[in-house]
Order: sequence, then C-alpha cells, then structure tokens
Amino acid sequence: MEIYNQRKIYQQPFFVYAHRGVPYLEKENTLNSFKKAIELNYDGIELDIMSTKDRQLIVHHDLTIDLDSNNKEIPISDIYYNSLKKKKIPLLIEILRSIGHQTKINIEIKNQGKISMFVIDELIKQLKEFNLIDNIVISSFNPFIIKKSKKTDDRFPTAWIWGKKNFKFYNLYYLILKYFSPDAIHIYHGIASEELIKKTHNKGLKILAYTVNDEKRLKKLISKNIDGVFTDNPTVLSLAKEINP
Repeated sequence: MEIYNQRKIYQQPFFVYAHRGVPYLEKENTLNSFKKAIELNYDGIELDIMSTKDRQLIVHHDLTIDLDSNNKEIPISDIYYNSLKKKKIPLLIEILRSIGHQTKINIEIKNQGKISMFVIDELIKQLKEFNLIDNIVISSFNPFIIKKSKKTDDRFPTAWIWGKKNFKFYNLYYLILKYFSPDAIHIYHGIASEELIKKTHNKGLKILAYTVNDEKRLKKLISKNIDGVFTDNPTVLSLAKEINP
C-alpha cells in the first residue's frame, strides 16, 4: 500500500482552509457554503462529520441538536436521519458527490465514542467510491481516531487537532506524536507558540491554526512561521494571499 506524502496537500508555503465553508456569507457546513469557498478560491474546505442512529454520515458540527425548538438537546447518535432532514443537514455523500473533486477537503471526525470507529470505516469506503484520495485530510481531536484511520488506509493523511483541553500531554510531546503518527497538527490559535511551531516543524510536520478571523491574529501567527489557518472570514483569505502570494 502506498504511504501518503502529506506534502501533496500542503504544496504551497501557506494554506487557508474555509472553516465549515464560509459562515460569514452562508450557513456553515452546507453545500452552498462549500461552493462559496470554492468560488472565492480558498485552498481547501473544512467540514465536520458524525453518524446518526441509522448509521448515516452527516455533515454537522454539534454532537447534539434541539429538534423541536424546545431547548431539549438530543445526541445525533440517537436520531434517525429522516428526523434531521427538516434541519437541512446534508449527508456527507451528497457533499462528496457535488464538490468532492473541486477542492482539497479536511474532514474532521467528531468523537462519538465507539460509533466513531464505524464512521472511520464508512468514511474511507465513501472516499474510495468517489476516488478521493489525493485531496483529503482526515482530522480529529481524538488521537485514537487518527491511529485507526492510519491503520484502515494509510494513503489518507491525518491531522491531530489540539485545543486547550487536550494540550495537557505537552510534556510527553515526542512520545505521543510517535505513537499516534499524525501527518499534521491543527492547533487552537491561542496556544500556537513560536516554540511549539518550531518543534512541530522539527518533527517534519505541518502545523495550522484555527479559527483565525482577524488581521492582527493572522499576522502574529505568520510571524511565528505557522503553515496555514482555518478561517470563517473571507477577508482573512485575502490578507493571507497578499502576505503570502
């Protein structure tokens, strides 16, 4: 089996992802939002996936939803997809069919416990059906999802997402990176120090920051040698292209 070279994804010096599409202009995690990102020439799009009760992969961010506007949040994993249609939540397969070959796609697998293992298998199955390999990154906050993805098919590059809550392992940094072997790190902008970025580069990994929506934050991260950003704001895309043409 071919070992994937993650540089196929991050070829240019600086990479800008449309975070859940372009939420400043269109509803997040929808086909219209992703199409808008493609129209604006983002380097790629980011979307979130999870499984419904009947094992349908949907594009959605929150693990729970208020179906009847009664302030009662129900786990997505307890809901059949038919009940979500009125919320206009798309199936992943619909997104892949429509724009799968038009841009690079970072697919974040949300952590649903044991169900996430099914999500990995079904995701990779769908990606293969659409012949989508060279333009996909699989990411997650859960490093075991990363490890399982690699084991299932190591042609797909992976990115481990770091936030404030899962950053407590910092002192075991090298050992943990070696065990889970991600191809890139996606990090909350507030903890993206210059030292950490340098250490990540020394490991041969790319490191991108989320979610960067203003000029000041963008310039600060670029000065630290970050490899890219995720943004909701198309103005950040324009600024990034001016700084890194």
